[in-house]
Parts: sequence; C-alpha cells; structure tokens
Amino acid sequence: MNLWRLERLRLLRTPRWVALLASYLVFGVGMPLLTRYQQALFRNLGGEVRVIAPEPTPTRSIAAYLSNAMQVGLLVSVLVAAGSLAFDAKPELAAFLRTRSTSMWRLLLPKYATSAVAVAAAYLAGLATAWIGTVALIGSTPLATVPVGGGYGALYLGFAIAVLALAAGLARSVIGAGGIALAVLIAMPIVGQVLPWLEPWLPSTLVGAPTAIADGASAGSFLRAAGVTAVAVPTVLWAAVRLLARREV
Repeated sequence: MNLWRLERLRLLRTPRWVALLASYLVFGVGMPLLTRYQQALFRNLGGEVRVIAPEPTPTRSIAAYLSNAMQVGLLVSVLVAAGSLAFDAKPELAAFLRTRSTSMWRLLLPKYATSAVAVAAAYLAGLATAWIGTVALIGSTPLATVPVGGGYGALYLGFAIAVLALAAGLARSVIGAGGIALAVLIAMPIVGQVLPWLEPWLPSTLVGAPTAIADGASAGSFLRAAGVTAVAVPTVLWAAVRLLARREV
C-alpha cells in the first residue's frame, strides 16, 4: 500500500484542498483591497459618526493578510490536517493502517508531509496574492517579503502540523487533537510576551517575518527562531511517533 499516494488522493479528491486554499487566498485577495479602500468604506458606512482609518501602507496590507491567515487559515489548516493525523479516531481505519505499515514512522511521515506541504503551499499562494495586490493598489514592498518572509512562515506552519501530530498521540479524536494543538500554538506568543528575552527564539516569532521584512527588517533577524523551529520539528515528530506506537487500538 502506497501511503504517499493515498494521502495525496485523500487531499486532492475531496473538498479539503479547496477549503485549505480558500482560507488563505480569500485574505490574499481581500486584505489589500480593504486596506486600500477602508477610508472610503468607513466614510460611506459611518453615517454621522466620524471614523478615522489609518493611512494605507504596504506594511499594513501584508500585516492584515497575516493577521487573518494565521487565525482563520491556521484554524482551517489544523482541522483539515487533524482529519489525517488523528487516524486513531476511527478504530477500523487505525487497525487497517497499522497492520499494513512496517513502522509508525512510515505511517506518520506521509500524513505529516502531505499536510504540511499543502498548508504551506496554500499560505504562500495567499501571501503572493496579497503581495501582488499590495504592489498594485498601495505601493511597492520588498520582493523578499514572499520568498524569504513566506519561507519563515511556511517553516512555522510545518512546526504547527508537527505539534498537531504530537497532539494526535495524546488525544484520539480529531477535535481533541486539534484543540490541544491550537492551545499550544496560541500559548506560545503569550509566553513570548511574558518573557521578552525568549521571544526571538520561539517558532511563533516567524509568523511576523513577512510584515517585518516588508517594513525593511533584515531577514537574518529571524534566524534564531528558524533554527529552533528546524530542530523542533523532527523532535516533536519523534515524540509523536513514540506516543502513537505505544497506543493500543
């Protein structure tokens, strides 16, 4: 049984890929438009109430995309990926997959890699769309915003899916695994605010990389967080494999 092909078919022959792509692309299209025309929108809808909107800038446009993509998009990504990684939620499917795989690594890796690549691709498609809309409607922003800043963001999403795999080893259900993963991901930036000295090292710091690079920050300022994340991903996956391998179906 080719698990890599099975995971690709599971993603592409169902509406999952549509939901995943749409959750990022809609903000990639909408946020530059909203940022550019928000003053006129508030003026027309405000009635007698005067609403002062900030001046549209390229940095605000990219930040608006990231703010929504890393909330709604991440939520959809976790739920879509949890359907694959929390395979123990269905005992019959779990028994089928476990008995046809020689090791838990061979079972988990296609699920993780397919989900992580799909999520990263959807995120980058949305970011590229937001960058194009920003340049067309508002003003120029560094090209490195997409390949470099987006690369950092994609690395963070790979970490997020690895955390989800670990959560699937702790909870059998899709909702349980997704809830644990989201709780960890939400708590991480809070830890960075409470302990500012730790923030440059946290994977969550990578979320803001495209905005910072669009605003002129050096790409090297995120290397510490990227290094920690690159080490954390295989470590978290190893822990997930250990938990899943020990679980009785």
